[in-house]
Amino acid sequence: MQNILRISDAAAIALHTAGYLAGQEKPLSPAMDIAKALGVSYNHLSKVLQQLTKAGLVRPARGPKGGFALSAAGRKARVRDFITVFDGPPALTHCLLRHKVCGSRGCVFGDLLAETNRRFEAALNGRIPEFSMRK
Repeated sequence: MQNILRISDAAAIALHTAGYLAGQEKPLSPAMDIAKALGVSYNHLSKVLQQLTKAGLVRPARGPKGGFALSAAGRKARVRDFITVFDGPPALTHCLLRHKVCGSRGCVFGDLLAETNRRFEAALNGRIPEFSMRK
C-alpha cells in the first residue's frame, strides 16, 4: 500500500522556513537563526534555502546583517509552490491499492480519502502568510 501523503524532509523544512520567515518582523533572518528556531540541521537548511532562492521564493542578502526573507513571489505563493520545488507537483491519493478495485463505493477508506483530499487541496491552495498564522 502507498502512503496517503508524501512530503520530503526538504519540502517540510521549506514550508516551515516559509512560515517562519512570514512571521518575522525583522526584514532578514540569518540561516543559523532559522535552523535553531526550527530545530533542523544548518547544512540541510542551507541547501533548502539555496533551492528556494533559485526558485525565486526567497531572497538572500549578504553581509554582516544579511539573511533571508520571502521574496514578493514567495509571499504570494501557495503552499503547493514550496512543495513542488522539492517533490514536484503534489498528487492526491484516491486508492490505497494504487488502482480502483471498488471504485471507492463501499470502500472502508473511500470517504476518509475523499475528505482527506479535500482538506489537503485546501491546504495546498493556502498562501504562506495564512499558513504561518495557523496555530
